[in-house]
Amino acid sequence: MTKHITIKDIAREAGVSVSLVSFVMNNRIGADGKRKYRVSEDTRLRVLEVARRLNYQPNSAARNLRQGRTHVIGAVLSDMSNIFYGSIARQLEDLAIAHGFTLLIGSTDEDPGKFDSVVRTFLEKDVEGFIVVPAAGCDETMNYLQDAGVPTVVIDRHFPYLRVPNVITDNEDAMEKAFAALLQQGAKRIHMVSYGMRISSIIDRETAFARCLRQSGVEDPEGRISRVSFDMKPEEPGQIVDRLLADGCDGLVIASNMPAVSIIKALFRRKVRIQKDIWIVSFDYSNVYGLFDPAIPYIQQPLAEITRKASDILFHLIELRNAGGDIRGENARYVYEGTLIQE
Repeated sequence: MTKHITIKDIAREAGVSVSLVSFVMNNRIGADGKRKYRVSEDTRLRVLEVARRLNYQPNSAARNLRQGRTHVIGAVLSDMSNIFYGSIARQLEDLAIAHGFTLLIGSTDEDPGKFDSVVRTFLEKDVEGFIVVPAAGCDETMNYLQDAGVPTVVIDRHFPYLRVPNVITDNEDAMEKAFAALLQQGAKRIHMVSYGMRISSIIDRETAFARCLRQSGVEDPEGRISRVSFDMKPEEPGQIVDRLLADGCDGLVIASNMPAVSIIKALFRRKVRIQKDIWIVSFDYSNVYGLFDPAIPYIQQPLAEITRKASDILFHLIELRNAGGDIRGENARYVYEGTLIQE
């Protein structure tokens, strides 16, 4: 049988006391932003490395029973088949483990009913906090979540009426970069393919696109925006591409990587030379972009920074709440810049 590793084994291997190992394993960041016990960073890292190498598995059930906690957080994201949210989920899992938490993940497919169901299911499992991407029309659920007093951080969207922190990308600045890239390639008649769902990130991109068009002398920006449904019907991309071609479109910015792939396929079927007859810039990465010469530029959102900031805020709120603090005033907005990637 495999020996069960204890903190005594870690202490012996690391050359420190058992009590110091216990301090390190329970040394979480408190409401004041500092760790509970004063342990040097070098010692803390050495103890954690020994614990990792020995495959130390703490008795979390007993610990949680003593503390009256579950050490579980929930992430309610949008479409897990999208590499954007898949990357966020993977990073959140690593960050949760590093903080001694287990992560539950649910996806909503932008359905407010499913969002409500996932949130309430996670609440029944006594999660200690949430990182969420709220679907459009889920105001009632978000108000319910706030009233429940569970620490919550919103990412990828912003809601002025919510008393929770937001961690987002500056979508208007990102759109201006995308539009400028098309102008630089000589595009004259620029269109946008967007989503029909009314979420803040999409609205911000459309707002900036319309502003860029007006600055270019276009009086009716709305006529240059085509929208697809989230659960895109097979015929939608072809219909949109036919309208774009009929209008002489030679520059196209696409609001997300999922519709971008479908639009690119429709253009290819019509023998349109991508990055020659029509220049494209998209939001978020797809491995399809590199198949063209030159490659399709895209706006890369700083997922690692957004995810780490959101998790840092969440774990701070959890500790603040457990220390008896009031988390209702923690509603700051953190905005990160997107980067135009031109390979």
